[in-house]
Amino acid sequence: MNSGLFTAEEKAAMRWAEVMTDKLYQGSPEKPPQHHEALKNLKKYYNEGQIVELSFVSGFFNFWNRFTDVLEVDIEQGSLMSSFSKSTKIDPKEFTAYMREGWWKDN
Repeated sequence: MNSGLFTAEEKAAMRWAEVMTDKLYQGSPEKPPQHHEALKNLKKYYNEGQIVELSFVSGFFNFWNRFTDVLEVDIEQGSLMSSFSKSTKIDPKEFTAYMREGWWKDN
């Protein structure tokens, strides 16, 4: 969050994913729920549909991690990862530009 590599908009989305992933919406006696403030900040940059989509994507990856962890599916197994490297090549600069263009934004 302290990096200058991300915009405030991107940091708001990352914070929302963090709140969902770490279940910071539940709160505890020591820590109040943190989702209200995160959602307030998210609404500065995203509309309701975009927030639902951000929530869905973050929720899906939370599900996927738990699913593969509990079944002990090694998705980063060396031989499997080499299959991906043969099928695609991603230029980090092009990918970053693509993501920053906001493919999820309404035009």
